[in-house]
Amino acid sequence: MKRRFSLLLLSVLLAQPAWADNKADLDSLRERLQKLQQEYQRTRESSAEATDALKQSERAISETGRKLHQLEREQREVQAAIKAATAEAAQTDAEIRERQTRLGEMIRQAYMRGGGDALKLMLNGENPSQAARDLHYLSYLSRAQMQLIEEMRQGLARLAELKESAAEKDRVLAEIREAQLKERENLLKEKQARQKMLNQLAGEIRKQRKEIATLKRDEQRLSELVARLAKLAAKPKPRPPAKQQTPASKKGATGDKPLAVNTAVPEPGRDNTPFSRLKGLLRLPVAGELMNRFGTPREGGGVSWRGLFIRAAEGAEVRAVAGGTVAFADWLRGFGNLVIVDHGEGYMSLYSNNESLYKQAGDRVKMGEPIASVGNSGGQESPGVYFELRHQSRPINPMAWIK
Repeated sequence: MKRRFSLLLLSVLLAQPAWADNKADLDSLRERLQKLQQEYQRTRESSAEATDALKQSERAISETGRKLHQLEREQREVQAAIKAATAEAAQTDAEIRERQTRLGEMIRQAYMRGGGDALKLMLNGENPSQAARDLHYLSYLSRAQMQLIEEMRQGLARLAELKESAAEKDRVLAEIREAQLKERENLLKEKQARQKMLNQLAGEIRKQRKEIATLKRDEQRLSELVARLAKLAAKPKPRPPAKQQTPASKKGATGDKPLAVNTAVPEPGRDNTPFSRLKGLLRLPVAGELMNRFGTPREGGGVSWRGLFIRAAEGAEVRAVAGGTVAFADWLRGFGNLVIVDHGEGYMSLYSNNESLYKQAGDRVKMGEPIASVGNSGGQESPGVYFELRHQSRPINPMAWIK
């Protein structure tokens, strides 16, 4: 293009009527630009379809992760129940042994009193009063023995019931968890395939955008040149056009190198403190690498960062920076699986690009409570969390609130 531009300038200096050839070049360039824009539109439509498919996949992965998180909690409860049942079993076993000892003592005392001789004395009519007392005592021992035996039977039955119930529930949970893990594995494979397709489409779109922008600039320059040449060709002494200035390029806001590393995460506490009084006391929601500064231009320019992207290990817990109510928990285009927590007084915190959402809209959360897991949903290349703080819907610098 620069060579063509130089030749056209030379033709103007030599006062040759070359503008007609450049008009043909312009028509050819416009035709190429039109075809490229049509291809670009088709690629964008394919990308939108892939994004919708990725949305469903990431939603399903989030739901599976939430169920797994719930199953892990239920499994801990079952394990605690089994531990309690084991303790109760030991206590019941001790009680059974104690009752066996008492039963043996009763039998020994009955034998020592000569229960059989008392019955003979009563039948023979010898000392009937003593025989009656002995028979009454024997009757009491018999009832006590039967009660102890019944208590032992009930205790053993209860013990067997507790163990069987806990073991059965644990087996069911293990089966469900295995099925959920397989489902999650399949969903992750599907997500990776769709993400790969989306990345390819995104690469094509970036390439086409760059080429379209270049062609538009070339078209504008050539159009201006053709217009000037057309005017100059009608004059006896043409003058060369003014030299065009190349606009300065804009540098990207961030690269792959982190600006800082965060190791502290929110801990439980201060749930009753108004959010406005927590300035300078908060922690970032996840440990990881800070990849940008609030308010700086994003790569490509034009848009500034309204929050912080924290690159972190996939699957790590994302914690609420303060107590509040979940206002939104769903997939959103450009943000993936997103959680928004309302802290009151017009303050909200946003956590996006998550793999799984542990909470649902309307849930109450406490400071430091896990609300999601780190991922790269929404088309993000690296796993991490995009975090924003807002007041009255306007973004505010999170670092001004971090301890």
